[in-house]
Amino acid sequence: MKKSALLSVLALALVFVFAGSAFAATWTNFDFLRFAKEKVLTDFHPTAKPDDPDTKTDYYQEPEEKDGIVSARVNIFYKGWFKQHSMLVQMDLRPNDGLIKVAVLQDSNGANLTGNKIFKENSWVELSSLDWK
Repeated sequence: MKKSALLSVLALALVFVFAGSAFAATWTNFDFLRFAKEKVLTDFHPTAKPDDPDTKTDYYQEPEEKDGIVSARVNIFYKGWFKQHSMLVQMDLRPNDGLIKVAVLQDSNGANLTGNKIFKENSWVELSSLDWK
């Protein structure tokens, strides 16, 4: 009896571990840095070139999950017509729903900080509509 109860508890613990890692895998595979460079930058600055060697991204704040939303802040450095520019963007991802929300917090180029074609202020966007994998 004790042995079967112990095995049941162990099996249940393994289920929770695998379920937790499955949830983590849904968002840990999301490449916030590449998304910022390829989708966010080009939405706010259509003439910017994501493949340019001067275009770089790094984390201002690493991704953190809270209440089903994964948030990250990313610095984007890109070349403008006359000088190097930088943006700081906040990205909130709802991995279970396939939605993302983007807010530009700072932009040295003086871009429209309330949104552009795709990323509107306080609006969730479906990742599938962006052809993002």
